[in-house]
Amino acid sequence: MATRRRSNRYRKPEVNILFTTTSKTHQRKKLVRYGLWALAMLCTLTAVGIGTHFAVEGFLRQAVYQNPRYALKQIVVEVKGGIQRKPVVQAARLVIGQNTMAIDLHEVEKNVENLPYVAQAQVRRQLPDTIVISVTERLPLARITSFRQDLNMKELFYLDRDGVAIAPQRNEPLRNLPEIVGGRFVDIDPGQRIDQPEVQSALNLLKLLELTPLRTRFDVAQIDVNRPLAMAMTTRDGAQILFQLDNLPAQLERLGQVIDYAENRSQEVATVDLTPERNVPVRFKIASNP
Repeated sequence: MATRRRSNRYRKPEVNILFTTTSKTHQRKKLVRYGLWALAMLCTLTAVGIGTHFAVEGFLRQAVYQNPRYALKQIVVEVKGGIQRKPVVQAARLVIGQNTMAIDLHEVEKNVENLPYVAQAQVRRQLPDTIVISVTERLPLARITSFRQDLNMKELFYLDRDGVAIAPQRNEPLRNLPEIVGGRFVDIDPGQRIDQPEVQSALNLLKLLELTPLRTRFDVAQIDVNRPLAMAMTTRDGAQILFQLDNLPAQLERLGQVIDYAENRSQEVATVDLTPERNVPVRFKIASNP
């Protein structure tokens, strides 16, 4: 018996797709709307910021910068050393009556530190009407003599621990400091740093002597830096010690051993040559007959 043929074939379900579109005109209007809104917010914030700025500025001007309570009445100079007050005040360039809150403290510090004998300056406000300037003086460690070519004359300068030239103050008595000689010192200006290696070595020698027991055994009169790669230190009692320019701590240690040796034998050193690496040539003073 023949099977019955299906009259209806299998059909796939129909799928309805809905296409939606947005017109370009509508999108453009939305973008314009958002842009105008953002611009309005920006203008509002800008206006508020400008208004706040002027309001704060006006308040500060009335309450601080134009307030007579903050007018400068007193300049206090605290000096660590022998610096005189008058040149410090002149260098600070402050004017009585100016507003203390408007003063640039950093600028005042730089002005004062331009003085050759000032190592450091610190400036602070002491409200409402006072400025305090604390000054640390450059401490002279040695002295040199410079030749001023345009005036054809010699000038005396002190050197601090860094080698900065300090002009003696007016009517200041000559300080009894070791003199560095033998270098070419020409047209030196106050505040100038002497960078010559032999001068820096001489200053290092003086600084190291301060840190050793030798400081009480030597009264240094002069350091001659004219020798190549060496310098000769002369004491006020006539002893002469020859140093290399470098490796000074080791040389001072050897010098201390020589001095101990001499003192243990009640002798006085006349010359010591510390330039050799191993042996130390020493000559002692001849004791005078009573």
